[in-house]
Parts: sequence; C-alpha cells; structure tokens
Amino acid sequence: HTAYRRQRQMCIRDRSKPLNELSSDGIELVFPRLADTGNAVPFEAQITAPSGLHLKALKVILPENPNPVALHLKIMGQPAQYTLKTRLRLAASQSVWLVAVFNDGSERAHHAPTVITSTACLDDS
Repeated sequence: HTAYRRQRQMCIRDRSKPLNELSSDGIELVFPRLADTGNAVPFEAQITAPSGLHLKALKVILPENPNPVALHLKIMGQPAQYTLKTRLRLAASQSVWLVAVFNDGSERAHHAPTVITSTACLDDS
C-alpha cells in the first residue's frame, strides 16, 4: 500500500520538488477538519502571488482519489490575487492539496487534512 501511495505521489507532482517541500506562503485554505461524508465537502482557497508575479494556473490534488487531479484551472489575465470556492468529492480521509503556478514557472502549495466520519451504523441495542 505504501509503495502504491508513493507511486501516485510521483505521478501527480510532475515537478522538481515534492509538494510538501514547496512554500505555502500566500495560500490560505478553508476546509473542514471533519466531514460527515465525502460527497460534497466545501473548499475555499485564497491565493496571493509574490510581489511582481501573477497567477497562471491552479491545481487541486486529492491524492487518495482514483483521479487525483480534481481541478486544473488555467487563469486568464494577470491576477495577483485569486479566490476559489468549490465543493470536492473525497474518496477517503485525506489531505487536499492546492498548487499555485506563477508566471515565472515557480510553484507554491498548501494542504488541509480532513477526516470523513461517515455516519456510524446503528445497531438494535
């Protein structure tokens, strides 16, 4: 299982550094620590580009999902700030990653973990 997870991480990162080694400066995430189900978990991100740069793309990565790249958004114009609000379908408890790509090719990433609690089964006692 660990080897499979490592292989998935290599496939989704296609960059020179692993996600956890990228700076998270300028990225704020709002994501619940607990969710009843993974069907539609609210996710919000606020991204501010470093001085002199602007955003070119955003990726939302769900490492435990069958298709880990949930969103790849190419941004038009030259915004220095961007807000993303959406709902995500999670296959399991996991950390959701947001990767911001800037016009000079640099990247920043931040993650937020959540646990899917799935309503417990009721017994007859």
